[in-house]
Amino acid sequence: MYKLTKLKNGLTVKFSASFEGIDSVCKDLKLFLSENGLGDLCFDLTLGLREALSNAVRHGSHMDPEKEVFCSIEADVAQIRIRVADRGAGFDWRRMEKKRALPAATDGRGMSILEHYFDAYRFNESGNEVELVKKI
Repeated sequence: MYKLTKLKNGLTVKFSASFEGIDSVCKDLKLFLSENGLGDLCFDLTLGLREALSNAVRHGSHMDPEKEVFCSIEADVAQIRIRVADRGAGFDWRRMEKKRALPAATDGRGMSILEHYFDAYRFNESGNEVELVKKI
């Protein structure tokens, strides 16, 4: 299942928790950025979006295609906001903020990516929703 809704200043997506769904959302993000003259932000936004969606699919939804992942992308003249949510139990993001992955690590790099490529990020209390903010 993949449901894309185009908005005046963004899009929303609801999809079955799968890696194929992640690829589709990233493709739709790239198209949105290109159509709105924001292609120069493509690498940063796609990297962060892919990281957040991968965590929602792998950890939040346990790669169960019966579960859904939600994503919204909104742009205004000053910034782009990306929100990713799943219906999982969440995680202790406060503890993960203090932990840093080694350069050669194959996982655990998510917080470092968010800090490096975004101007702000916020998790909800339970850790099953994240909002990423990138200034234009």
